[in-house]
Amino acid sequence: MTRRRRAVVEFLVSALGLVLQAYVLKHLTRRDDYDGPPAVSPTGLVAGILYQFGFHAAHDRDVARIRTDRYRGFAVGLCSGLVRRRLPSDGAFRYGFDTGGLVGMVLYRFWYGVLRPVPGEER
Repeated sequence: MTRRRRAVVEFLVSALGLVLQAYVLKHLTRRDDYDGPPAVSPTGLVAGILYQFGFHAAHDRDVARIRTDRYRGFAVGLCSGLVRRRLPSDGAFRYGFDTGGLVGMVLYRFWYGVLRPVPGEER
């Protein structure tokens, strides 16, 4: 699979994730026993968007060979997981961060993948 095709698939999956999140939220709010989701923290939303932008920009441009070197890619993934574990335990921030991550992925992959070629891709 080419890198551009993979980017388009990532865009579609992330867009579907946002739609599914909105659909589930809409149907859960109709239930009487559901208290509602935590409020979306604007700080968490922006942090999630910037996190996804930074990760995919570094991955696409192969910064420090994180895309081509399997061990460095694993180390970055491990560090990424550790960063996500260290997020504030505030439910609003985490909910905003996760939603922002989806929004960031959709925006980044729409620009680099759907409209334009993936950075660093051989043409």
